[in-house]
Amino acid sequence: MKIDLTNKNFLVTGSAGFGVGSGICKAIDLAGGTLVINDLSKEKVEEAAKKYKNAIGIVADISKSEEVERLFNEIKRKLGPLHGVINNAGIGHRKPAHETTMGEFETLFNTNFKGVWLISKAFTLDCLAHKIKGNIITVSSVHAFNSTNKYSLYASAKGALNNLTRGLSIELGQYGIRCNGIAPGYVDSAYNVKAVREWSEEPDKWVKDQIEDYQSIPEVITSIDCGNAVVYLLSEYSKSITGQIIKVDSGFTNLLYSNSFLP
Repeated sequence: MKIDLTNKNFLVTGSAGFGVGSGICKAIDLAGGTLVINDLSKEKVEEAAKKYKNAIGIVADISKSEEVERLFNEIKRKLGPLHGVINNAGIGHRKPAHETTMGEFETLFNTNFKGVWLISKAFTLDCLAHKIKGNIITVSSVHAFNSTNKYSLYASAKGALNNLTRGLSIELGQYGIRCNGIAPGYVDSAYNVKAVREWSEEPDKWVKDQIEDYQSIPEVITSIDCGNAVVYLLSEYSKSITGQIIKVDSGFTNLLYSNSFLP
């Protein structure tokens, strides 16, 4: 079974870094798809676009409607219609809800939820105009299912994203547009390692414990693991799958207790 995305165009938001977005881009690239790399930094976008066989980079803030409109106009001018969008752009937030400022709240939800809606809306209208049976993929999180201290608002944003994905799948199925998502667990990336350092004095030990004690499969989850799940959802092999959120977490959210608690 070989997935072939040749002659198809895919937008991946927030994909100029080294996290989940980079794994998604790599997997699409390996399957032959053409990429639109989107992020906020012109330098990083241009650098990231050079890594792939067929890719262009476009800077845009997806939380602003006028920038999303400009983004899609530029894509249309340079590539033509899209066949899929991957809503990967997002920011973290680790702070109790009662200590969070209005500015922090708006920044979190404008990027993690509003931006996904704006991109999905623009893509849907583009699909309808070109009669394309496209794919919308959202990058959620295990926090949308099980969360922890100081993550109530982040978990809420990702939970809202899951419900948006399911709702869109119901509304857009009649047009042949499928909507699914992935919910990564702890992915080995520079971004997450930096985050771990904020709450642990021994980040290497924390990561080791996470993998060995809190996952059913004691192996590192990589960004390409997430990318492979996305490519499957973009392919014809998943043509009857919509409204689903696939957890890429090595069994993390299945455990009631840690592995060491009940050896």
